[in-house]
Amino acid sequence: MPDLPRIVRLLVWIFIFLPVFPVHAYLTDVGYTALRQELGTAVPTGANVRVLQVEAPINDTSGGAAPIFLPDPAHPEFAGKTITPIGGNPSGAYSPHATAVGSLFYGTASSMASGIHTITVYEANGWLDALPRIGSSSTAGLPRVTNHSWVGDTGDPTDNGTILRLVDRLVDRDEAIQVTGLTNGPGGAPLLGGSGYNVMAVGRTDGSHQQGSIAVDGLYGAGRTVPTLVVPVGTTSSATAIVSAAATLLVQVGHEGELSLSQGSTTIDGVGTVYNAERSETIKAALMAGADRETHNTTTRADITDYRSGGHETANGLDSRFGAGQLNIFNSYRILAGGEQPSAQLGGGDIAPFGFDYGLIGGTDSPSSVASYFFTTTGEVTLFASLVWNLGVSDGPNPTASLYNLDLALYDVTSHRLIASSAGLFDNTENLFVPIMSSGRYELRVTARETGAFSWDYALAWRLEPPPAPAPLPAGAWLFASGMASFAAWMRRRAMGSRRPL
Repeated sequence: MPDLPRIVRLLVWIFIFLPVFPVHAYLTDVGYTALRQELGTAVPTGANVRVLQVEAPINDTSGGAAPIFLPDPAHPEFAGKTITPIGGNPSGAYSPHATAVGSLFYGTASSMASGIHTITVYEANGWLDALPRIGSSSTAGLPRVTNHSWVGDTGDPTDNGTILRLVDRLVDRDEAIQVTGLTNGPGGAPLLGGSGYNVMAVGRTDGSHQQGSIAVDGLYGAGRTVPTLVVPVGTTSSATAIVSAAATLLVQVGHEGELSLSQGSTTIDGVGTVYNAERSETIKAALMAGADRETHNTTTRADITDYRSGGHETANGLDSRFGAGQLNIFNSYRILAGGEQPSAQLGGGDIAPFGFDYGLIGGTDSPSSVASYFFTTTGEVTLFASLVWNLGVSDGPNPTASLYNLDLALYDVTSHRLIASSAGLFDNTENLFVPIMSSGRYELRVTARETGAFSWDYALAWRLEPPPAPAPLPAGAWLFASGMASFAAWMRRRAMGSRRPL
């Protein structure tokens, strides 16, 4: 594939200073303080996970000036870390925007993923130029999580569409998680923002960001649900970095958990072993199912108080302003720690209150066109469930895309009654947020709405919370026996210092 045209216009959110509230305050609002209190010194830090920061230049480079895009390696947040710029630093200067984003992504004091040690940094144009070659079989050390706190436009819809296909292919083929920021305020930009299917698009809890995808071409159309998640900070640049840190923390959990948390894995050139608990679909589903639909924040006056009210409910079960809701890493961690639990069709028993599954599903002419997950309640609970699958993009110089149609529903088994369903036609997530008011037996059902020869992978993540929202519970209160054994084995390996680089 020939190199793509360089970006001709960049919009960048300048986030020069750290937030005005105490630097650690947001960590409480996104569930990290509860996670740290729960796990103590065993709390994951993102250690040994390779990450990438892509930054737009903060200066005008149209006259040939060298771009200024690097975080300042001398900043105290980056002590002991290795920050490698691709292409060097020809300007000799550093970007306050990149430094602030890096502090929240992997900083020693400001990030929940403070254990990230090795960081690669690309200038946005350079990353787009390299994109057709990134993730090839010759690539070594492919980053697992990439942060994009920038937006832009090539000026050519065809080029924009090609870039989006390549980004979505990178996620699906190489498990390279892409976390993208939205514009601050209404509007939007084709790259990357909320245009891609397989990315995690991040906004702000105050709702001041792009809402809904914008039209790029026949595949990447307007009206899909954007954002994926929100964070209670003042800019989308900083919100994106915080979600990147959360994703990195979960990747570490999934990788170090090995087969105690997962029931399978794959091997990817340039990446190595990727377990089901750390796949791109699983991480996205865990973050979405773990998100708060109602908040009581300490760092901002903005709160989610009317989730899906006033016509804001989307066809795929989200809120058009807040997506799945506000990031809560404690909930998402509990989902991964619950372990992989297969569908009834594959021999699985009743699911635990927290957990996930990574599975394959077929078309309506196949016996695998339905995946069922049964559970029994003995009182009132609220179900949070997210189904995620990737847009498939082919290899080769002219990639083609495949978007399959999956649905998610909740049934009362005793009365054979449909309680709730999520059946959007244009997104690649389906989501349920359902108060279950009575004791009974229920089925969470994934259905493929496709015909003919068809097989595709998906991740389903869920949590069942009793009302009112409980204080953090000890592991034994929310894991079934199998999950407890897996979790205990994983913790013992951590205590012995076991680490496996990605």
